Amino acid sequence: MLAFSPGRLLVILIVLVITEMNSAFEVGMMYGILATLMREFGDPVGVGWLITAFLLVGAASAALCSRLGDLYGRRRVILVMLVFAMCGSLISALSTSLAGLICGRALQGVAAALLPLCIGLVREYFPAQRVPVAIGWLAAIATFSAGVGILFGGWLVDHAGWRMTFWIGGGHALLSLLCVVFLLPPSRAQARTGPLDVLGGVLFAPAVAAILLAITRLKGSGFGDPVTLALAGGGVVMLLLWMRREWTHPDPMLDVRQFTQRQLGLTMLIMALFGLGTAQLMLLVLMIAQQPVWTGVGLGLTATLAATLKIPSAVAGLFGAPWSGHLAARHGARRAALIGSVIVCASWLAMMAWHDAAWQLVGLSFVATIGGSILYAAIPNLVVEVAPPERTSELNGMSHVLRTVGTAIGTQMVTVLLASSTVGDPAGGAAKYPTEAAYLLSLGAVSICAALSVFVVLALPRRRADAALAMAGAAAASAAGPAREFSA
Repeated sequence: MLAFSPGRLLVILIVLVITEMNSAFEVGMMYGILATLMREFGDPVGVGWLITAFLLVGAASAALCSRLGDLYGRRRVILVMLVFAMCGSLISALSTSLAGLICGRALQGVAAALLPLCIGLVREYFPAQRVPVAIGWLAAIATFSAGVGILFGGWLVDHAGWRMTFWIGGGHALLSLLCVVFLLPPSRAQARTGPLDVLGGVLFAPAVAAILLAITRLKGSGFGDPVTLALAGGGVVMLLLWMRREWTHPDPMLDVRQFTQRQLGLTMLIMALFGLGTAQLMLLVLMIAQQPVWTGVGLGLTATLAATLKIPSAVAGLFGAPWSGHLAARHGARRAALIGSVIVCASWLAMMAWHDAAWQLVGLSFVATIGGSILYAAIPNLVVEVAPPERTSELNGMSHVLRTVGTAIGTQMVTVLLASSTVGDPAGGAAKYPTEAAYLLSLGAVSICAALSVFVVLALPRRRADAALAMAGAAAASAAGPAREFSA
């Protein structure tokens, strides 16, 4: 490992923060302009593909491109990712058709690998004792930029038009590209003795994409749709074939055998539960905030006013995630994860009782986001404590995939539960809204996921911070020997 001065490390961290913001910011801005695009193109289903295309490509990219970064140099792969993101933004900005916009968004989805790659570079550049705090700041900015992106996207639509969001995205990718080229040190690539496991990647990407696509189709098609069933069944079969191949492969593209390591396996489960539960926070809060008062459960706020409820919670992430890093550095990532999961669980249980006023939603969302950001920042630190350095980005990318799949399943779960009991418009309108009982059922299901996270964290092995840092540092030192020269 090369030694850098504190000032140089600060510059490196700033560059990594600017870079990993690309993915979260693009997601946030897209949610801010969705309503406008639906009105302009008159095709809600087609416009929904602007999210779906990004999600499908991003899920595959998060693991595969992260692994390629581990193999060929993370800095080099980040440069390629940024080129894809910039081209995708330009295609969307210049497109006059919805199909062109979707193609551009699919290219932007490649940027989902940026955060795992940046986490890998933190472990590569920073001394072991400073890695947890640096990862905490990466997680904090990722959470914050997603929230700000929603508000910024809405503001751009009102004042400059929806195309400006894509021009801003392309400019951000270009700025990041220049920062990486001129300010980021070279990164290490691994020495390879055998061929790349291409088939392992070829099987993984369509398997995950098919499963996610089946999940996203459930709301419109239902469980009995043959296309949905074929996608789900085919995806599961391909995933099982992929797991069998990777388990027996001597040098797999994605090493599923790592999940048998207790801390790594439980950490992946925590991330999946995070997607199932905590990631549904703004969905439920915004629905309650915007539901008409006459239903007996809603606050009747406008969409714009409801979106402002997210501002305090977005700021909360800037405090929770860095503190999680400091806590992990002093006491180990397990303690940070435990505190975060307990806060999340308590806030969801409290929301079941108190959701009748705006101040209650804002306050509990703030607390839940603080806990969620502490937990979210602790997860990559749990990975870094025990993961082989040459697979750091890969395993963090896999956790991103599990969070994405968990979030998709959780969204469908909440949607089904909200539809279990509805109330119609007394004036005779066609709209139907969830009842109080439906919201309690949904909040209860999410609370169960949060409670399960607490028990999973308790099952993690106890490690002192000094022992965890020593383990990570020793692993990094042992990996430095067989690695090739630094890559471009």
